Amino acid sequence: MVLLGSLIAIASMARLVQCQIDPADIDKATREQWCVSQESACPLLCLQIPGASDNPTSNDCDADTLVYNCVCDNGQSPNASEYSQTIPYFLCTEQNNNCVQACPQTNANCQDQCRTANPCGAQNPTRTNTTSTASTGATNTLSPTTSSPAPFTGLPDDEDAAVRPLTDLTQVYGLTIVLGGFFAGFAILL
Repeated sequence: MVLLGSLIAIASMARLVQCQIDPADIDKATREQWCVSQESACPLLCLQIPGASDNPTSNDCDADTLVYNCVCDNGQSPNASEYSQTIPYFLCTEQNNNCVQACPQTNANCQDQCRTANPCGAQNPTRTNTTSTASTGATNTLSPTTSSPAPFTGLPDDEDAAVRPLTDLTQVYGLTIVLGGFFAGFAILL
């Protein structure tokens, strides 16, 4: 019976994560701030694309519909869903918040699954600049190669999207231990 209840909770949570956010359900001031962040991020995202500068040819966001446009000066659009502080990031976070609110208060597993099943933002951005080595005869030379990603045309289909871990927690725990040791040693010296 407990297993059946857990399966029902997970299935309903998955359905909630799949739902779309209606911009009208989000406070106008929040949507306006999201658009400011998206427009501020666009020039920085363009710098991630080879051959583009931080001067996009198109950079706008409609706070009523949350439709945004970011086209770099080389004609390409960065995939904003791979980065934080963008409209796709904010919408993803809002979906996760709605999912958590729909979970029973006593079901921490449901709440945890809302966020881990649908990670938002900078998970594994596409590396657009790569360097490879080429060997000719007895001499080795480095030859840089670059590749340009296709223009961003929308969010990936959820059925084909891979599940990625939120973060490598070993780095977080390691930093916590180092800082804790530092502060403990400082407290002993005082």
